[in-house]
Amino acid sequence: MYSYSWDADTGGLLLNSSPLEFSKEPRPVYYKELDILGFDKYWSYAKNDTYPYMWAEANNYFYRGRQVARTKGGSLYTAPEIILMDEPEPEGTPLRFVDIPAMVEKNRGIMEKLAAETIKKIYNTYVEHMDRVDVFYVAFSGGKDSVVALDLVQRALPHNKFMVLFGDTGMEFPDTYKIVALVEKECEKNGIGFLRSKSIFDPEDTWRQFGPPAQKIRWCCSVHKTAPQIIMLRHYMDNPHFKGMAFTGIRGDESASRSEYDDVSLGEKIRGQYSCHPIIEWDSAELFLYIYARSLLINDAYKKGNSRAGCLVCPLATSKNMYFKEQLYASSADGSKTTTTFNNIILETTSKELTGQNAIREFMDIGGWKARRSGKELSFARNYINESFDSGILTIELSRKKTEWRQWIKTIGDIIYLENGDVDVNYEGKIYHINIDEEPGRLTASVFISSNSKTDIYFMSALKKIFRKTAYCIGCKVCEANCPNGFIKMDSGRVEIDERCVKCKKCHDIFYGCLVANSLRLPKGEKKMGSIDRYSNMGVEYEWVKAYFKLKDEFWTSAHGLGTNMIKNLRAFLNDSGVTVKSRFTRFGETIDHLGIESANAWALMLCNLAYTAEFNWWIKNIEFFDTYTRDSLLSMLDDSPSENTRNHVVSAFRNILISNPRLSAEIGLGICNYEINKKGNRILNSVVRVPWRNPDPRVILYSLYKFAEACGDYYQFTLTRLLNHDIESDGVSPTEIFSVGRGEKEMLLNGLSIH
Repeated sequence: MYSYSWDADTGGLLLNSSPLEFSKEPRPVYYKELDILGFDKYWSYAKNDTYPYMWAEANNYFYRGRQVARTKGGSLYTAPEIILMDEPEPEGTPLRFVDIPAMVEKNRGIMEKLAAETIKKIYNTYVEHMDRVDVFYVAFSGGKDSVVALDLVQRALPHNKFMVLFGDTGMEFPDTYKIVALVEKECEKNGIGFLRSKSIFDPEDTWRQFGPPAQKIRWCCSVHKTAPQIIMLRHYMDNPHFKGMAFTGIRGDESASRSEYDDVSLGEKIRGQYSCHPIIEWDSAELFLYIYARSLLINDAYKKGNSRAGCLVCPLATSKNMYFKEQLYASSADGSKTTTTFNNIILETTSKELTGQNAIREFMDIGGWKARRSGKELSFARNYINESFDSGILTIELSRKKTEWRQWIKTIGDIIYLENGDVDVNYEGKIYHINIDEEPGRLTASVFISSNSKTDIYFMSALKKIFRKTAYCIGCKVCEANCPNGFIKMDSGRVEIDERCVKCKKCHDIFYGCLVANSLRLPKGEKKMGSIDRYSNMGVEYEWVKAYFKLKDEFWTSAHGLGTNMIKNLRAFLNDSGVTVKSRFTRFGETIDHLGIESANAWALMLCNLAYTAEFNWWIKNIEFFDTYTRDSLLSMLDDSPSENTRNHVVSAFRNILISNPRLSAEIGLGICNYEINKKGNRILNSVVRVPWRNPDPRVILYSLYKFAEACGDYYQFTLTRLLNHDIESDGVSPTEIFSVGRGEKEMLLNGLSIH
């Protein structure tokens, strides 16, 4: 919220009244972190964690107002490199503690005002919603954010008007469990109810049944946190329809997606439930100042260098944090879970052939498992369902039945069971006859689809989902939690759905219909759209395209100065983007020329066409907005590619395309590169992140919608919900995938287009 400066006198932070433009998430550094990194080889300090010695912003370390060091790199088994920049104290004099009491006093005025405003906001939220909410609770994780949120809520509300709920994933740091136990005792002393929720599954079992979670397959949060919390509260309230409000410790500075959260929302964090984020605008500087001022508990995980207190092994952990966790939690004396527990499962379940300790170490060191996007990377994944559509007939074949399809089919419509085993389904007023051929362990369902209407498309999607659940469901209880009426019960792998099911299909609102099916599914053969390394290893430079537009078709015979491979790539790119057909200038190219090749709109229109070619399609479908990808993670995501050479080419091509083209990268969000130039003058990619197009032109979105409809078999009557639902299988690429245009923004754009 507030900007800050380093205070040389106290060794701490000094808040300013001006707003913070960009958060660097400062955090205190204790001796244990210095020891783990190896700073004890260079600096002298007492092994005492009463107070911190310095502060860190990411990998930069500050002592008494000066940056004295930074770290570089680091991975699971490799320590970050220490780069010393200045002597903290002259002639090796021992480091001094940050003067916490003095720092707190200097910031007292601004912090008391901030705390008072936040407490008032919490109280007003409670008063405004008390008639609509059945239970108020603090969603407690044991981290610094939830510790502060709990303290603020208990200052704002009567202690008998809310409770504390700890969602135990079974994968927490040992330090977190210690904090939770202390907070539970404190709550008991202060008359605050305290609940613990936990999945019926041990995480070791789910990791083996789902496969380890990955950056894009994060089933773990739903299975081990959200669903158990909802089910626990239903039982506690004895009301499946309860309406709760969670006071969270979510802060906007933690991630780009969280920065979009409102202070109070319904269904934004947990389906059907209110969430209040009282410290959404707080920075970590204010957070730690509040903790020190109020003498609140600090999770020892932070004192040991962990920037966040989460799960022992998390696919979202940074490489440096992976190193800290491995140093701290690889073993335990009491038999509790360790990083080794889950790292062994990663090695046990991977389909990669890791011959020898060096290969194993390299695989784990770069975290290649975190980029998994399908079951192909798992040794035990099998296709238990085959879906095909031919001549108007949708056929679904199951080679395994984990749960009963007759239960799941209740969720899509009114069912009539026929004597021959077939069923008729009344889906949104239309009757579909499903032929069923069933025998032990196998099933084939087929249905004739008479048209390409919206109803037909959504029915096919729903039918696929219920049979995916049939083939893969293990009773993880996420569907049970999703049901707003409590009509789904899961017990010992059995599923029972109440006949009163209202067909809201909230249980379908899971990616691919089933989290296990999604995690284990094997990729289908890709649509042939050209080679995925179509632009070799050099990509296409912005200046080449500009040069072409100056001369148009005469460019090919001019003295352009480009080499043979450059010309080959440029021809392919211009054809792919629609500017040329067989290297001849097109009417679409004239439109681009009219807009000006320097304009963002021109490149956005070209990207609408490029989205249907192999290389760009792969990028758009796989590189998620706001997530940071290193070169290693990009290469590991390209494991489906036929060769290492191909993988290197794709990464290098996009590096050059994005670095050379500010329109594609920064303006319309294809990806912003963080790179260095080495001594040879070569661009070295550090990382890339996609960000949304901030000011999309409605005409570009309209063209993207036209391309989408064309690719979906000329189906033009799609809804906004359909555009936002990337789970429905089709050949179309939605503008939300290309530009990340959100629901609200898209509504305004579409409404504006409908007026004209």
